[in-house]
This record gives sequence, C-alpha cells and structure tokens, in this order.
Amino acid sequence: MVHGSSAISNLNAASYAMGGYSGGKLALPVSRSSYIYSHFEHVSGVPAPEGTRGVAISKLKILDVLIDQLSQIKSKREPSMGASGELTDERIDVLIEKYEQEIRGARAANSIMPYLPKPSAPLGAVFNLVA
Repeated sequence: MVHGSSAISNLNAASYAMGGYSGGKLALPVSRSSYIYSHFEHVSGVPAPEGTRGVAISKLKILDVLIDQLSQIKSKREPSMGASGELTDERIDVLIEKYEQEIRGARAANSIMPYLPKPSAPLGAVFNLVA
C-alpha cells in the first residue's frame, strides 16, 4: 500500500509485492496501464514490477465475484438446499482455503515462468506512420 502521494513514475518498482493482502483485500499485480481500473470490493491490483504483465482485469473481476458469492453463502443459508447439500461454516471455510491455495499456486507458477509471452511483431512494426 502506498502512503502519501507521488507520481507513479517516481515509485520504485522493486518495492511492490507480487501479491498478498492489503487492507483486508487480496492484492495481485496488474499492468501499470490497468492499475486505475483494478480496485474491486474484495480484490485490488498493485502495479506489476517492470518487465512483467500482471493479471488481467477480467480475471480480477471474476475472482472478486467469486469471493463475494462465497461470502454471501457463508452469511446466509439457502433454504432450497437439501440435507446432503447443506453447507456448513467448516465446509465453506474449506472451499475458501482451497481457492486461496489455487490462487497462490497460480501466482507461484507465474513467477517461475522462464519467459514472458511477447507479441511476434517488434514494437512499431504494426503501424507505419511514414506512409
């Protein structure tokens, strides 16, 4: 979490964590251009370090909705659920823990990726401004 105000270009990219919890929210790295769009109720984005892509905004939104639905299930019970499909607090906590482990595993797999996928065309080759 950044305290005070400063231009984004003045912030040290090495000071950002690759993800974690920030103010009760799950914080994941996003591209610097998407940072302003990455603040949701349960999930927030932090600028990704230089040279990394970060998580897509659509995936952050999906994760936010998933966490919201799990929170709603935990706070109120559905009367239509049968005895065999009954969700207890323990079962909901296990589901939340399982999803958290999957997210951590995906983040770890992303951090050890030996390469970053890049577009096949070099920068500036898509548009010819001289013509």
